[in-house]
Amino acid sequence: MSKRLFFRGSGVPSPARLERCPRCALHRRLCLCAEIRPLELATRVVVLRHRKETHKPTNTGRLVPLALTRGELRSFGGRGVVFDATGLMEPARRAVLLYPSARSRLLTSDQAASGPITLIVPDADWRRAHKLATREPALAEIPHVRLPDGAPSNYRLRHHPDPCFLATFEAVARALGILEGDRVQAHLERLFALLVERALWSRGRISAEDMIGGLPPLAS
Repeated sequence: MSKRLFFRGSGVPSPARLERCPRCALHRRLCLCAEIRPLELATRVVVLRHRKETHKPTNTGRLVPLALTRGELRSFGGRGVVFDATGLMEPARRAVLLYPSARSRLLTSDQAASGPITLIVPDADWRRAHKLATREPALAEIPHVRLPDGAPSNYRLRHHPDPCFLATFEAVARALGILEGDRVQAHLERLFALLVERALWSRGRISAEDMIGGLPPLAS
């Protein structure tokens, strides 16, 4: 099957139209960056992205440093590569690892009430995330937290047999909804929905009329 993308109403796309934005990874004419207004929050969010996710356009962890002034993206993984924990821990902040292990505690708003938090989020497939969370010495003393049960994922760019699994940015949005409030979650989830819908439209899977934000001018 051809891997070429079909843009609605445009015929076969030219190479220029297939060029991707280096920030949001959408095709240039669908770029999301004009919609992004970074939020300045008390919570610091550090996404630990496996190196194999770096060049995947469906990776959502890349949006974290774009959407949050205290958002950060770090890479891990690779044979012989030592995990860099420099600056990960800050004396004025408590760190928690968003990972649903056997020892994880439910993430609640009370945890933010006692001081600023650094939320560390693995961004990898399940096997690599498990290895990072359970075997990396630099993370060994960091408490694990999990999200409460919620609605199924709205991520439609990849498929997982368990609907409880969330995309990285989607999980960050729900965690910040608990720590920072519903308006923050709604803002981030709208951004996430725009990303998903534009990518689906580029694949010919939805129409412009089905998109909450419509198409950007360059795509029309």
